[in-house]
Amino acid sequence: MGLFNAIDEFFTGPAAEVEMMSASEQREQAQRLNELQDEEETFGLTEKSSANIRQLSSSSNSCSGNASNDSGGSVKLLLSLIGGFVAIYLTYEYGVGNGVKVSSSDGSINHPTILPTDTSTNLDAGPTTFTKETLHDTRQAATEFIDLLHNYYGGENKAKAMLVESWQAHWNLEKDAILSYNDGVDDRNNDDNDDDDSVNNPGERSLGKKKGVKKAKNILNNPDNMTPEELSQHHHHKKERTTKLVTTMARALLNPEQTKFTIGTIGSSVAAGHDNCHYDSYESQLERTLTPIFAAAKMDLQVQNAGEGGGCGDSHKNQVFCVAQNLSPDVDIIHYSWTYFEKGGAEEQREQLVRWAQHMPRRPMVHHLVARGKANTCMADSAENVALDRTYASYGYNAFCIQTGLYFGGHDYDTEIANDQNRFGWQNHGDGYHNTTRYGEALPDDDPRKESLGVVYRNWHPGPLGFQIASDAFAYVYISGLLLALDIIEEDTESGANVFERWFDTSAGRRVLDVEEADRHVGQRQLLQLPPLEKMPDPHFCHPLYCNTPHPPSCLNYELPTFGPAGIHADSVTDDWSLWHEPNKWNYMVGKVDIAIFKKKNDPEWFEKCTHLDACGGMTTSGKGTGKIVYDLPVEQMTAGLVVICVCCGKKISESMVLNNDNMVFKLNDRVLDKKDMDLYPVDKCVRLLKGFEEDGYEKDEKMLLSVEVLGGETEVKISHVIVL
Repeated sequence: MGLFNAIDEFFTGPAAEVEMMSASEQREQAQRLNELQDEEETFGLTEKSSANIRQLSSSSNSCSGNASNDSGGSVKLLLSLIGGFVAIYLTYEYGVGNGVKVSSSDGSINHPTILPTDTSTNLDAGPTTFTKETLHDTRQAATEFIDLLHNYYGGENKAKAMLVESWQAHWNLEKDAILSYNDGVDDRNNDDNDDDDSVNNPGERSLGKKKGVKKAKNILNNPDNMTPEELSQHHHHKKERTTKLVTTMARALLNPEQTKFTIGTIGSSVAAGHDNCHYDSYESQLERTLTPIFAAAKMDLQVQNAGEGGGCGDSHKNQVFCVAQNLSPDVDIIHYSWTYFEKGGAEEQREQLVRWAQHMPRRPMVHHLVARGKANTCMADSAENVALDRTYASYGYNAFCIQTGLYFGGHDYDTEIANDQNRFGWQNHGDGYHNTTRYGEALPDDDPRKESLGVVYRNWHPGPLGFQIASDAFAYVYISGLLLALDIIEEDTESGANVFERWFDTSAGRRVLDVEEADRHVGQRQLLQLPPLEKMPDPHFCHPLYCNTPHPPSCLNYELPTFGPAGIHADSVTDDWSLWHEPNKWNYMVGKVDIAIFKKKNDPEWFEKCTHLDACGGMTTSGKGTGKIVYDLPVEQMTAGLVVICVCCGKKISESMVLNNDNMVFKLNDRVLDKKDMDLYPVDKCVRLLKGFEEDGYEKDEKMLLSVEVLGGETEVKISHVIVL
């Protein structure tokens, strides 16, 4: 029983990360009303009733001080309650669309607490902690950062070319490009006339014959090759993509219950930062870069690195199923990076991830980091990538390639390669623009760490300088989106619009106050509407049975690291099983140069900074051991009927450890599962026990218990994942 409690505590611990700040007295009252009115979930609002909310809210506020002298107090009290219930419904709509989950004291998940519904245009008057002073401080910190990158990369145009225009799909980070006076729904015939300069002037990309880095023969997403109709669609997709970015930032800033902005990465050893210190991974650099800006907004910033090396046998194919545990469920942006594992067909996993992410509380954008890239495009010469870019533009999907970003700065890598200087080769120093990272420049010239930080690629893994441009590209785009959000929030305040209604009121599909066209001010221009979940497009590459679920998969991942709570829990565990993790030391997967540097320093603080987070793990029985684990599957989250178990460690270990092991028995509600019906899925270390309710003849019961029993034998069993959908 002690082992079971220890395991449960291990996996439920991260749930505390989901909890938000304690609410004020006003929001606590709204929360109590919310708990009493669950039936309000099905309450519908028309545009007229939405407009009346402000009148109810204003009325209830104005009469609160005269209640004792008001003979109609009971009527006003009733109106106040109705206004509260309606506000709760708006909060529920926000929670479903793009909100946050709030953990109650008993651990259950309730709707987000109430957001302002009055017509105040004063940021300081609302319950949000984001005031005018905060807006000013945030803008100043963000602007200083953008200016820093402009200077660092040799000017604004060059910085934008490398950090913005080199992305796989195009952004439009101009405020007038995403705001308009039309209905905010369909402007596909609007030609923004904002083609990227790098596309119209391809000479800046240093296109030529090269070794190691390929030039794309045909860029499918190139505006120069589009028909007028395709070009119009292209502009619309840019607007959709950028609108999602700006909306993500605005909602994080204004939401009174959100105190932390979270970016999370799932990926391979590239994402983990192997052959470098963990401190030098792009996630660590990005966190250090963005922290001061979000601190100015009175928010914490966390970049979660759930990257993991290939030694455990995992790949993108199984790890996307565990996104809601590997990362915090309330993540704002998701990064995905599996460059050297994607040997065809990876668009299926990326599409799965984008679609499942939309069912997480904040509907995070998914951005793909590619460790390499082509000289004139970030893999936009692939029809599959272009299909993802266009289909999921409104969800913010995009990709950045390290080498493409470097090429877009105009450095003549081709001539250097012809002269046997390949800056993208192993252990080469300097990227043609800088000889070390920005934080390396602060070190004394005789510090050996300074030279180590100037490596672009350690081997196939990027080095600190290679990671820096990835960090800078993400930071530049995100902070540009944040600045756009600040401009719109400020304009709404100055024009008399409700600063919260644009971002949170989705009840009538509106983004501004319902005013006459002639009375609209600049700050009341509209944004494109974010698509509702029920209008998710049909999948291109992933199976509808698994891609059209109303929830992301539930996962129990025993490997490290994980930042979210487990979605599956053990109902019982016999003492024959034990929890195991690979005992990695601080120098695990750290490059030899840095190991030597820090051994000489003998500084425990740096040993900790260098230590990578990833480690293989699992529930294990020793050879000849017996034991039984019973997993309580989350029935409410199971709509497809998929049940998968993965083992450790190796890419094809599941055949000998599971399928060909007669001493390993699986039962679902005491019914033995026939191994003849099982197959390897979604990767060779995993076995699909059940394909789906419809295909396998199983029906969903009120309680579903999966038992894994080992009857002895010579084979050691290590369970690394349990996945259901």
